Amino acid sequence: MQHRIKKIIITNPDDPGFMLKKEYYSFSLLSRLQRWQLFLKTQTLWRTQFLYKTVFNKAEKKIISSEKSFANEKPLVYSCSGCSSAAQMANYLAVQLDRKGLAEMSCIVGVGGNVKKLVRTASSGRKIITIDGCPLACSKACLDNHSIKSDKHFELLSMGVKKINQVDFDIQHANIILKQIEVNLQEQVA
Repeated sequence: MQHRIKKIIITNPDDPGFMLKKEYYSFSLLSRLQRWQLFLKTQTLWRTQFLYKTVFNKAEKKIISSEKSFANEKPLVYSCSGCSSAAQMANYLAVQLDRKGLAEMSCIVGVGGNVKKLVRTASSGRKIITIDGCPLACSKACLDNHSIKSDKHFELLSMGVKKINQVDFDIQHANIILKQIEVNLQEQVA
């Protein structure tokens, strides 16, 4: 009976043609020293290479993600999006600021729900705008739970918006308030 040892050759796992190649060597043809060297190559070398690549790739990903956070200078905007007309108007205003390129809207529910990526975005050091429909200030409270303070906070009730349940907001009134917010933000930048 002939004993054999496997030699496994691993190509780059990122390549589309990734495959494991197996080659067999007979024990009878190899000396003990050659078998030991072959064992070290097949068992330990590829494991250390794999470990090294995974650790190195994680470090590269962290560097890339930190560079992305500094590349975007737009402020983050968070808004309430509850069921009342004022809350839905707050959400509309935040979406409009995002679509006009004045701010980048992010998810306040993710911050409140402790989603790590969204909490990291909120605590990245960028300026933060919060828009709440009423004095409950839910979006501001979600940020406060993570000790994050907003640079500019708008409460629509204090701007003349009525909070009514089961009613849609007035789009014309929302566009007027949107202009007020835009002017306020431009004054803050200047």
